[in-house]
Amino acid sequence: MNADISDDDSSIQYYDSDYPSEEHGLYPENFDEVTKFQGLAFDVARYKDLAQGCGDPILELCCGTGRVAIPLAQAGFQIVGVDVSAGMLQRFRENLERVSDDLSARIELIEQDVTELSLGGREFPLAIIAFNSFLCITDFEWQCRTLQSVAKHLAPGGVLVLDVINPLSLNPEGEPQPKPFFTRRSAVSGAVYTRFAMAGAFDENQRQRLHGWYDEVDDAGTVKRKFYSLYCLRFAHFKS
Repeated sequence: MNADISDDDSSIQYYDSDYPSEEHGLYPENFDEVTKFQGLAFDVARYKDLAQGCGDPILELCCGTGRVAIPLAQAGFQIVGVDVSAGMLQRFRENLERVSDDLSARIELIEQDVTELSLGGREFPLAIIAFNSFLCITDFEWQCRTLQSVAKHLAPGGVLVLDVINPLSLNPEGEPQPKPFFTRRSAVSGAVYTRFAMAGAFDENQRQRLHGWYDEVDDAGTVKRKFYSLYCLRFAHFKS
């Protein structure tokens, strides 16, 4: 997993702007046309529809900073959010505080490695692993352990929703030339930044390194550059 990312890593600092919430984002303009390409434009509405049919409590794994869980709680559902990153969960709590104190009664946050998920025998009619989070588990056996752990926490007839990119849409050779991906406003500083992105070739374990940098412009016009790097497992050959 990418569990070794520090709590002050740039990918966490810019997360709420890189993957903005249409419902509770600080800057509505961040929810731009690129969100359709990213796959963020319609997924929360779909999760709400599924929750209506399945009921709660809802288990969200790799819950991040609350992009999915907070709107579900606002819709009246009870949520248990699990993430291995203390930094992400802190950002989640800050978002929750900003949006509404009342929602905290409907959201329970747990810092835990999802590959070793253990919630004391609790069962859920719906579990969600949203927006490519599963691919950040960068070992096939760890992915299998995660799915086995989730299965133990599903109620009879329970549903797991897993959102991952179609690997056939990707170039196995990667994209070695950095390109500006988008320009947005930082949810942390309020300053405008541009994210530059590139991708390495798939390695022998079918992992791909995603990396680049953020160029943020402060009030004095000075550009501050912060780098990021993480791995994703792009293919998962599940055995029958």
